[in-house]
Amino acid sequence: MPRYLSVALLAGTLAASALSPAIAQPWTLSASPGGITMRWYSDTSNEPQAHVRAGAYCSEMGRVARLGAIEEDGSAVIARYRCF
Repeated sequence: MPRYLSVALLAGTLAASALSPAIAQPWTLSASPGGITMRWYSDTSNEPQAHVRAGAYCSEMGRVARLGAIEEDGSAVIARYRCF
């Protein structure tokens, strides 16, 4: 691929990502071999993102994530997952 084309593709990708809304990932409050607890703000993230992160965490140990509890604390959401 010609260099100018690579630079143009990179510039286009950066411009597109700058225009898309920023989505904050759920962050981990606690993690252990038995499970993971995450928190996020409902206006910057969503539950499917938390499911993916919990699944990835548990799969590192050869386990599967299951949602144990989910609660709202104002605009924040807290989800507790267990690794089975």
